Amino acid sequence: MQDKYNTILTATLKAFSEFCAREGLRWFISFGSAIGTVRHGGMIPWDDDIDVYMPREDFRKLLSLPDPEGYEIVHLSRSSQPLPYTYAKFCDANSTIWEQRKYPCVIGVFIDVFPLDEVPAPQAHELRKAYSERLIAYKRGIRRTSWKQWLHGSLHDKVATVQDFLYYRPFCRRSLRRLMSYDARVAALKGDKYILYDNIYPDAKVVYDKSLFAGEPVMADFDGLKVPLPSGNDAILRQIYGDYMTPPPEDKRVSGHHQYYINLEERVCPF
Repeated sequence: MQDKYNTILTATLKAFSEFCAREGLRWFISFGSAIGTVRHGGMIPWDDDIDVYMPREDFRKLLSLPDPEGYEIVHLSRSSQPLPYTYAKFCDANSTIWEQRKYPCVIGVFIDVFPLDEVPAPQAHELRKAYSERLIAYKRGIRRTSWKQWLHGSLHDKVATVQDFLYYRPFCRRSLRRLMSYDARVAALKGDKYILYDNIYPDAKVVYDKSLFAGEPVMADFDGLKVPLPSGNDAILRQIYGDYMTPPPEDKRVSGHHQYYINLEERVCPF
């Protein structure tokens, strides 16, 4: 199954690249996908996802465009599903992925598209902290826990589930409005840095000098495709990972992503 998954994923990247070229959208391969590009000439052999950066101006345009044939652009602003993220996904429309059991959302094999926002450096930490608080409140309102999970969970998990049910879930729509309003507010800022707001990494790894993205991108091979790397790709990867050119020990060469449900043959609703 993994080989077929990677084949669909690479085809999705090709479709994304061609779509962005047609529409004049700027983007850059990022995170582990950028490591794979420079170290392996494609995906890291034990990885199973592709990430890209996209400047906010281009990200707005992406969200305004109709879905290309065979694919879909998934984002909170254009989906009826309670998606647990504010970045976008460019998805294959003929496969099924249910990422996490607690968030019942159906998408296809996907590329994560992270918007790059400008931010004044002195405000980066506080803005990101406030963003995270709003995102967590919203996600607690949409997550689902089965009674079996509740019965066998820790005391902390039981208390959190009761809080979700009594407070976060009833006010979920309000939390979504607050989150999207704040997202629009920070997206309009100007500053001397770039930042990713919805991301698992700490500030030190996702607040970048704008100069690292200046000038023409560096085109590189990715499993037979040409993909754009930021001009400061080496500095960005070292900021995030340190010595990224040295592979981890063999026992650490595993994917950090685990999908709850996968169907690579068709789009279905598994819940």
